[in-house]
Amino acid sequence: MRSIGSPTPSASTAEPAGRTALWGTVIGMAVLVVIFVVALLQAANANSWLGWALAGIALGWLLLAAWVVLMVRRAARFGRRQVDEAREQLRTGSGRAPAATRSGAADSMRDEKLSHSFQIVLVQSRVIKQELAALPVPEERREALDRALDTIDVTAGNGMSMLRQEPLDGTVVD
Repeated sequence: MRSIGSPTPSASTAEPAGRTALWGTVIGMAVLVVIFVVALLQAANANSWLGWALAGIALGWLLLAAWVVLMVRRAARFGRRQVDEAREQLRTGSGRAPAATRSGAADSMRDEKLSHSFQIVLVQSRVIKQELAALPVPEERREALDRALDTIDVTAGNGMSMLRQEPLDGTVVD
């Protein structure tokens, strides 16, 4: 069995991976800062062109690493926003496939027309039941007519409930 509907993703599954990546980034940046500081101190002590060149290279790597971290964070934020928007669209899509959706105004008009048609069917079914009550009909025919009218009522009621666009929820049994 698998459950359908809106599952709630657990935050605990994504948390350890996020913490590991964060600590890896912090440690990597700290190592680059230490390398830069050591290269800077060595260059200042020796006052040589090679020491200053190495300090400049260390600074370049530090700036490159900081830029990469910022770009990755920005991309992750953008991706998270896109995923949240996609989830919201799927959640509000009432279980319809994205390719099957139409504009909201067209869907609304269609749903109103269908709902009105189902209401007419229910009213006509009630009128037929009232008229049959006044007619002399044999018992076996009366049962068949009552079953047919009940089937019509149930079908129209189911159609109206489908138009309410309630999201699917329940358990699918394979």
